Amino acid sequence: MRTIVKLVIVGLILNGAYRVGAAYWDHYAFEDAARDAAQFSMATERDIAQHLIGLAAEHDITLDAENVSIEKIPRRITIDGAYTRDIELVPRYTRPWDFSFHVVVLTLN
Repeated sequence: MRTIVKLVIVGLILNGAYRVGAAYWDHYAFEDAARDAAQFSMATERDIAQHLIGLAAEHDITLDAENVSIEKIPRRITIDGAYTRDIELVPRYTRPWDFSFHVVVLTLN
C-alpha cells in the first residue's frame, strides 16, 4: 500500500513538472520567434504588435495588445510584454502562472 501511495505522489509530481516545463517551452519558443520577427521587421509598432499576437496564438499563448509595449527608435526595437497562463499542476487544480518577456533587437535600418 505504501508503494502505491509513493507511486501516486511521484506521478503527480512528474505530471506537474511536465505541465510547467511545457508552458516554459512555449514561452521561450514564443520569445525567440518574437526576437526574429522584430529583427527582420520594417513595419510600424502597431504592425509588430499584431504580428506578436499572431505568434502568441501559434504557441497557445493568450496575449493582449494592452500588455505589449514596443519602442522603435533608429537601429533598435525594444519589446516588453507580460501574460498569465493557467497551468494544471495536478488534475482539477490550475494555478495562474505569470510570464514576461523583454526583447531588444538591433536593426540595420
